[in-house]
Amino acid sequence: MTVFACFTCGVVVTGDLVETTLPDESSARSSNDGGEAIPRLRSGQFAVDPEPFGPPHVPTANDPHVLVSNGSRGTILINPGDVRGLELHPDRNRRNGCCRLDGLDGPNLVCPRCGSEIATEQSDCWVSWYDIRLEPAAVMRLNHKA
Repeated sequence: MTVFACFTCGVVVTGDLVETTLPDESSARSSNDGGEAIPRLRSGQFAVDPEPFGPPHVPTANDPHVLVSNGSRGTILINPGDVRGLELHPDRNRRNGCCRLDGLDGPNLVCPRCGSEIATEQSDCWVSWYDIRLEPAAVMRLNHKA
């Protein structure tokens, strides 16, 4: 089993998790049919996304008007129900969204003990998935026997 803890102060910020592969967005079932987004991963699982996520956004080589993420690689996706104690970012500019959090402005969840930026929640009405993404440089992976 694995838990993740804040790299700065060591407080555990997830429940027990088991690593799985990241579901392919194009083949996985999404509930974004005008309803509420669903978690991409089952409770108790985590997956590492090798692709960049979040800001900064940079122009594509083919069209400078189209921006793509150039953020962190290796973000750790977890089910929102597996978060332990993370708090909303004190900067309201990090908490944008229509109905919930859109996750487009950088980490929006912080450590409850030291305030370090730990994760990004994407849960707004227009997103396909309700995800929590831990920043790889902000957490440490702690393995233990179940």
